[in-house]
Amino acid sequence: MLFVFVAVMSFSRLDDAYAQWGATDMVIDYMADHDGQWPNNWTDLQPYFDAGGGRVSGWTYETFQQHVWIDFEADSTELHKLSQRATSPPFNVIDSTSVFGPQFGDGPNGTLMRHFNPDAPNPNPPTTATVELAQ
Repeated sequence: MLFVFVAVMSFSRLDDAYAQWGATDMVIDYMADHDGQWPNNWTDLQPYFDAGGGRVSGWTYETFQQHVWIDFEADSTELHKLSQRATSPPFNVIDSTSVFGPQFGDGPNGTLMRHFNPDAPNPNPPTTATVELAQ
């Protein structure tokens, strides 16, 4: 019975995985536009969400914020340093607000780690089909 409950909760929260992915993309885009600075708050990210960066359709920005946690106290310089020798995410700065929130691959923190260190191992490298679609 517990397995069924966990499976149902995980499936029903699948949008959380997309939201975490979207939040990570928005943070990376924000840093690209602001000389590597980490966003200060949700207000900083709203233009990226409004431009379609949230990866979830039908959600308001308020709903998005209820499903994603971002550590706005994080320091991008420190995250960069931590990422240089890491083989798995050495920090947790973006996550689901739910314990049942699934993630894709090694999650948003793995994506951030590879943003700061492109040579870091990727447990889910793109497939040939993915690379071809991206071109």
